[in-house]
Amino acid sequence: MGIYWSQVDLEKLTGSGVVYFNSKMEMLEGLPCKMYRLIHQQSLWTHCHDYFQIWYVAKGALSHTVNNRTYQLTKGDIFVIPPFTLHSVTIPKDGDYEIYGCEFMPSFVNERFEELPEEEVFFDMAFLGSFLREDTDAQARISLDGGTETAVRNVMKEMLMEYERRAPFFQLTLKAQLLVLLSILVRQVNGELVREGFEKSEKYREIMTKVVDYIHRHYQEDLKLHALCDLSNLSRSTFCQVFKDWTGKTFNRYLTDLRILQAMVMLKQADLSVTDVCYSTGFNELSYFCRIFKKYTGISPTEFRKQAIK
Repeated sequence: MGIYWSQVDLEKLTGSGVVYFNSKMEMLEGLPCKMYRLIHQQSLWTHCHDYFQIWYVAKGALSHTVNNRTYQLTKGDIFVIPPFTLHSVTIPKDGDYEIYGCEFMPSFVNERFEELPEEEVFFDMAFLGSFLREDTDAQARISLDGGTETAVRNVMKEMLMEYERRAPFFQLTLKAQLLVLLSILVRQVNGELVREGFEKSEKYREIMTKVVDYIHRHYQEDLKLHALCDLSNLSRSTFCQVFKDWTGKTFNRYLTDLRILQAMVMLKQADLSVTDVCYSTGFNELSYFCRIFKKYTGISPTEFRKQAIK
């Protein structure tokens, strides 16, 4: 296993009477993911496992205890438990309940979770990071609102169907659906951040719409960052952050992308020379234009034209 979570001394664990569930025994060979639906299930004593576990309560109620703290889950609640976390589940003996379960190894999200990635930034960590923090409140009981609950229920039903049918390439669909499920839950447990992001987006919507429109109308000109900062009445640092949040790109990258796309359109016009296209799209040097164009497309402007006007 990797080192994203606390390692447990399994010899001490099993010696203390705690039940340990192993993925090799619980899951299909070659598929580090398992789906199931429970309508008859006994309570589970304190236990742990080497995989993530997600339980969604579609009907009924249960008690979930994590680190000696008990959470009451009812219809529409869900919990996400990371590997090697001690927990127990108490289910009423005569209760009418329905639970959808998903268990998966971190490697099902990305095989690189088997070892610590060398890069400081590991994108796929975002799928699991919210459920690996010490604050168990974030994962031991997650209350879903109406729209989110419907989305979770639908995804888990589809995952169960894929798992049970096992049609060709069902593993691919199962993984894709798991990532969708995790994305929904990450947003749910980070609700405050999501709301702040939405509020920030709305705050700058009018400003960024005006800035982007200005760039599209003046991309042929010698656009400078400070001019757009003045246009938006924002400081350089604030503008750069907001612009990247809004467009997904830095200002320079956005402008270059736009100019190259326009150049590709203009190169299809036989009456325009490569030099004409260069200066008409805001590039001030032909050699630089040719170098950047080839970097983006893999071929020179001349080669692109030959292919485009055949």
